[in-house]
Amino acid sequence: MSKYFKPAIVAALLLAFFTLPLFAVDAPAAPGENLIKKALAVAGKPAPDLPKKFILEKQGSVVAIGDSITEFGGYLRKTYSAMAELYPDLELHRIINKGISGQKAEELIQRFPAAIKNKPDVITISIGINDVWHRMGAPHDEKILKKYKENIARMVDMAQEIGVKVILLTPTLIMEDANSPGNKRLLLYVNAMKEVQAEKKCGLSDLHALFLEALKHKPADITGNWLTKDGVHMTPIGDALMAVGVLRALGVSDEALARLK
Repeated sequence: MSKYFKPAIVAALLLAFFTLPLFAVDAPAAPGENLIKKALAVAGKPAPDLPKKFILEKQGSVVAIGDSITEFGGYLRKTYSAMAELYPDLELHRIINKGISGQKAEELIQRFPAAIKNKPDVITISIGINDVWHRMGAPHDEKILKKYKENIARMVDMAQEIGVKVILLTPTLIMEDANSPGNKRLLLYVNAMKEVQAEKKCGLSDLHALFLEALKHKPADITGNWLTKDGVHMTPIGDALMAVGVLRALGVSDEALARLK
């Protein structure tokens, strides 16, 4: 064995460790702590137009498409865990994760047909953070916003044309301050997504509003970020809050969520 072999192995292992996704694994909850219930306590009241009953049937399938927040999967794991506990007889398929880090709506639409080719019962669309965040160095551009809305609308059309139900997830936050420049610009994209939902009559979970409401209840002993690790990517409680929004949009009542163990 070469004298350089062992250091090379060490270097390779270190490289692999430091290039792993930083947010891919949930931090464990404290013993006896249910983060869904904790998130529910700060989420505010559900919107009145949400489904009144669970919309998935036996062996129902869900695809989630989005950017890195989806790719890291924390909110999807919490969503599926809650559904599996509440509806064990439905034998629901695990949520198929189609998130790719860094993507914007113009990239998401390119791979959208492949995401729905197997006709899942539901697809959730979570996109918009990068459309704003990655462009904060330039002034707001109405043409980019218009194209964002067009891309969202076209994805909804593609899904509805083959009988796939759509749940739009409004983009969450850019920094944990409602008055940050990122959130002020993000609101334009949130409203564009809401306009598509109104036009297409699909499902929607207003995660942006959910997160702004939760920030009103931020624990006094937390001085830094609470819902996110870096102003965008989720902490475990942020993932739980997203899961509450998705579960509500799937027709899970707050009463049912409160029964989770």
